[in-house]
Amino acid sequence: MNILMKKIFLLLMMMWMVKGYSQDFNPQWIAYPQVDSTSQIWFRRQIDFPQRPVYATIDVVTSGKISLFVNERNVSTAQWMPSRMENDNQPVCISLDITRFLQQGSNTIAIWYAPGFEHLNEKQIAVSVVGKMKDNTKVGMTSDNQWLTHRANVTLLDEGRELLDANSYPMKWNSEDIDWATWISARMVPSQLESIKYYLSSYPAEKRSKTFIPRYFDVVGDSVYYQFDKTFRGQVRVTLRNAKRGERININGLEYVCTGETDEQACRQMTVSDNKRVLIYGDKYFKKDQIQTVEGLEIVPYIHNSYQY
Repeated sequence: MNILMKKIFLLLMMMWMVKGYSQDFNPQWIAYPQVDSTSQIWFRRQIDFPQRPVYATIDVVTSGKISLFVNERNVSTAQWMPSRMENDNQPVCISLDITRFLQQGSNTIAIWYAPGFEHLNEKQIAVSVVGKMKDNTKVGMTSDNQWLTHRANVTLLDEGRELLDANSYPMKWNSEDIDWATWISARMVPSQLESIKYYLSSYPAEKRSKTFIPRYFDVVGDSVYYQFDKTFRGQVRVTLRNAKRGERININGLEYVCTGETDEQACRQMTVSDNKRVLIYGDKYFKKDQIQTVEGLEIVPYIHNSYQY
């Protein structure tokens, strides 16, 4: 993170301190059964309502970063939440109104979790859903071993890099159309009283702010360098065509394993890098003309108001 972004982040953190508060709490943590220091994890749970609730909220506690989906819809417009500084894994609780995303019958709650940095931490997420029906009956659920888990197709690498294997799970992970046989029950993690940072009406998050187009590119041997006008903190999104299935392409810290589909996009999921002169290269199958477009996506920390969906 460059000096300017650090100053912005610290300023926002001072503002967030007004919105958030700490409280000792004993959440029921759940995790993927075999926790390691790099895997990003998908969590999901079905919840049934005899009718659509008139009001429902979800509290998600995490030591890392998350994206929350209800019935395939991203509850927050954020790229991920919360925004964290390097090597930060303090438990944070974010409360969200999910009423508008729910329906009568079966509902899918899905969470993409990523460790904030490469380290071992069994406390991945803790969840509580509370709803109210028309007759004032309360319904809800908490995190337990009825939640299902699956390793995501993205893994952290050293030095803030990511590996995205687009072939490892071809189905839509946060929908009802999944390969149920490959999902396993979450493991309940022994809980203890601990200090958790709570955010109710607003919370720190990260979002895509601007999109940049490189000014020009240079071909050097089997590699291509794309030059942007200025350095930006964020991600580089590359559209590929006619790549081979299993072909590996490196994009400024992202290692992408191709599907071989007509058009596919490679982009980081939960990490950022500083970008200006972007190097793209690949294995023996890589050809420069496979690159169709290159975009720079600036990612910035901001305060997300929970009523602004």
